Amino acid sequence: MIIRHIRRYPILSFLVINYTISWIFLYPSYQLILNNKDSGIPPMALFGLIGAYGPVIAAIIVTQITGGRNALNNLWKKLIQCKVHVKWYLFVLVIPILIYLLSTILSLWGNRSAIDLNILGGISSIPFWFLAALPFGPMGEELGWRGYLLPKLLEKYTIRTSSLLVGAAWGLWHLVSFTFPGAAIPDFMEVNVFSVLLFFCYTISESLVFSYIFFKTNGSVFMAILLHAFFNASSNVAVDMLGKIEEPSLNILIYAVSIMLTALLGVILLYNMKIEKIETST
Repeated sequence: MIIRHIRRYPILSFLVINYTISWIFLYPSYQLILNNKDSGIPPMALFGLIGAYGPVIAAIIVTQITGGRNALNNLWKKLIQCKVHVKWYLFVLVIPILIYLLSTILSLWGNRSAIDLNILGGISSIPFWFLAALPFGPMGEELGWRGYLLPKLLEKYTIRTSSLLVGAAWGLWHLVSFTFPGAAIPDFMEVNVFSVLLFFCYTISESLVFSYIFFKTNGSVFMAILLHAFFNASSNVAVDMLGKIEEPSLNILIYAVSIMLTALLGVILLYNMKIEKIETST
């Protein structure tokens, strides 16, 4: 019965399995860390890593049941598809960091004395922040969001609608992460209606850019993982390059401006874009 329902409702099944796995493991893990009176992370909290890979696990399960081994092999091909033009590597490296740098500069335009410029220090920190971001969100999620969900939605909807739906589903997935400061909503913001709505704007705006890169690289999940990692690393790189901003209201402004710039870029990139066939699509 369960298998029949998965085959009949693959998108819904992916979301249910994904959210169930992630929330069951992530929430207790967060609570163990928050309630730990000793320094460090309790060993049992490491089971939360399973939840971080909920999108990947759900994509594998649903793809195997609905498409069999050939479909699963195609899904894996997307993960290792790294032979793309060098300009797309430059895009995923430069654009996320450039957006946050520009957001910071624009937000501090009337207070440029707050900028403590250290270009070389910021550039040298990029590999560290990239590697720190890589194992969690990027590697645990992109096979699900861009590898499975986006192509399935495109069977029914336009690229713009599909991107918005993936962004909304992506934002909702972070629901339990709102209980842990800094896990989703930046730690300089309180969890309230405003910050939650702002975070949904964040995932939806980034989803537009992800869709563009995904199709320009013929459905490469590998490139989506890199883009995700650099987006996650961008705020830390900006801090190392321009200096740390202590005022919460300024950090919120920078965050909001970065979302607006990302959304604007995504809309421009996807404007009148025609979808070409992706060879490794399931």
